[in-house]
Amino acid sequence: MIPEGRTYDVLSMGRSCIDLYAHQIGVPITSVTSFDAYVGGCPTNVAVGASRLGLRTMLLTAVGEDQVGDFVLGFLRQEAIDTQFIPRKPDRRTSAAIVTIQPPDRFPLTLYRDNCADNALTIADVERAPVADSRLLFVTGTGLSRETSCTATTYAVERARAAGTFVVLDIDRRADQWPDRATLGVAVRRLLRDVDVAIGTEDEICSAADVDNPHAAARVLFDAGLRELIVKRGVEGATWLQAGRPRVDVPPFKVEILNVLGAGDAFAAGFLFGLLAGWSRERSIRMGNATGAILVTRHGCANFMPTLAEVDLFVAAHGGWEWAGQST
Repeated sequence: MIPEGRTYDVLSMGRSCIDLYAHQIGVPITSVTSFDAYVGGCPTNVAVGASRLGLRTMLLTAVGEDQVGDFVLGFLRQEAIDTQFIPRKPDRRTSAAIVTIQPPDRFPLTLYRDNCADNALTIADVERAPVADSRLLFVTGTGLSRETSCTATTYAVERARAAGTFVVLDIDRRADQWPDRATLGVAVRRLLRDVDVAIGTEDEICSAADVDNPHAAARVLFDAGLRELIVKRGVEGATWLQAGRPRVDVPPFKVEILNVLGAGDAFAAGFLFGLLAGWSRERSIRMGNATGAILVTRHGCANFMPTLAEVDLFVAAHGGWEWAGQST
């Protein structure tokens, strides 16, 4: 059950960065002449997406005492994200990402996370944050890829479980942040008994289980203690899985794709909105499909997350909440 009567709806924890998106679309990096500066990082994107949908949202990340940190914090404040618990790490840098957009299927991404600030989140940072005063804690697998953020993330999940805070884990696999797939899998599986819902693509759940078949991967994750799994399947929609129960496939909204980066984060924001509104899992996933579909038509991530009014108009124009006789 998701608790009521708390100060925050969502506490999102993990990485943040400046995203430099190639202004020129459909060309390789060698032909790019300018970039647009946005804010990014999975938990940061989710926090902004949730806030734009009307949820009371705070972000627990870390930034350096640098201009990029100023850029990230300034944007978050404009988005009504509570930043009071975000530490600045004087010996660290705020991270960055460079992205080129080559539709329909190439979106090269380079992460700059050496000595980055959010990897230095600590238990003390978590203790200052209102984990017990939040209805839902959102964490990511990337937060487990380095110390001290791995211990801090694990501690946040433990605190959430003790306080009755609902926990959602996005596997958020970034291969270049891990020495190998097996190491990622061990780190993720250790958390699963304290996680209520995990989210991932088929590739991500295979990585988390350290197997190559998505069906076998789901069984591994359930055997490790996971209760529910949401599989993001891109243009095929998403699937809700529970151990010992039939799968539930929720169809996508069809749109013309400009940029898929950040679509999974938009999905998560919409899904969290549905969970916190008390909707069925099917309608919550349908909401995630809608927010994700809107974002793939746009240039960036956090800066382009849809509002609730935009989602309502989009869903109404694309067949509504029902599909194939299914009412949610």
